Amino acid sequence: MNKQKIILSYDYELFFGERSGTVLMSIVEPTNMLMDVMEKNGFRGNFFVDYLMFRELEKLNDAKAVSDLNLLKNQIRDLILRGHRIELHLHPHWIDAKYNGDGTWDFADFTHYSLSSLDEETIVGMFKDGTNYLTSLAREVKPDYKIVAFRAGGWAVQPFDKLKRAFIESGIVIDSSTSYGIYRYMKDSYYDFRQMPNKPYYHFEDDVCKEVENGQFLEVPISSFHRNMIQVLIDRYFERRLKRFKPIISDGSHKRKGLCETVPMTKLSKFSKKYKAMYTFSTRSSYTLLSSLFFRKTKKLCCFIDHPKDLSLATIEGIKCFSKSYQSLNYIDLL
Repeated sequence: MNKQKIILSYDYELFFGERSGTVLMSIVEPTNMLMDVMEKNGFRGNFFVDYLMFRELEKLNDAKAVSDLNLLKNQIRDLILRGHRIELHLHPHWIDAKYNGDGTWDFADFTHYSLSSLDEETIVGMFKDGTNYLTSLAREVKPDYKIVAFRAGGWAVQPFDKLKRAFIESGIVIDSSTSYGIYRYMKDSYYDFRQMPNKPYYHFEDDVCKEVENGQFLEVPISSFHRNMIQVLIDRYFERRLKRFKPIISDGSHKRKGLCETVPMTKLSKFSKKYKAMYTFSTRSSYTLLSSLFFRKTKKLCCFIDHPKDLSLATIEGIKCFSKSYQSLNYIDLL
């Protein structure tokens, strides 16, 4: 019997809150734990690596920064060696980050949170430098390795016409920055995916939300679902009583100021048909995920998003549970 297919995607990055966390505790150690549980259950992951983190660490001579950079490089090689994929991820607010000297970073300035805050030449340079850097690391293990996919930091992939040349010149052919029905407008960034096709993947050309039959790029959205009241209550029980969603090891924080709402938006109830939630193991119970997939119209493929820094008991339980009925794919398999 053929198993249903899922993509497990992870944003490989620090926290961008009041506490960035450290490379060891918020990235390296949880990623090692993730790799172990995935391999025991026959899964392979896709890690969107925040290249600008590497670039900023390369500039420092501080002993801690040098050690952190080596930890990250060694783990990237290990990811490839153990059969996982790395792809390109960009959080441009690293431009304004300040190093604290102890392995943590100050991300108080979000002026460049979105790629659209930069000029096209700068964006193209980031894409080309990032793909070259990560490809070079990967080819130390796998000589024919090629980066094919991208995820925008904060899902800020719009307007795409400002990124198109960067995709072309860096050889990126897959985007996975969208999620059907999800939208938010913030001070320094926005995303709005209410008008995109509700499909597991589709081709596009100049707009990630508009399908073009022969478009040169492939959009693979992070899958979303309507979380009903029963599922919300079950998830709250897992969180408050069973503590399943609390990060196991990370030392950073999501809480932050500076990305507040500035554009008036319609207030949506979490129980309305318009409310969407992304598929993620770290903050959803297996019951919620499996029950939503049972009623999902598009069963061809489901794309999950997670972060090593958010590794929780629910993540481990979810991977074990889903491995019994699902098979994991890499983005490159869709080509």
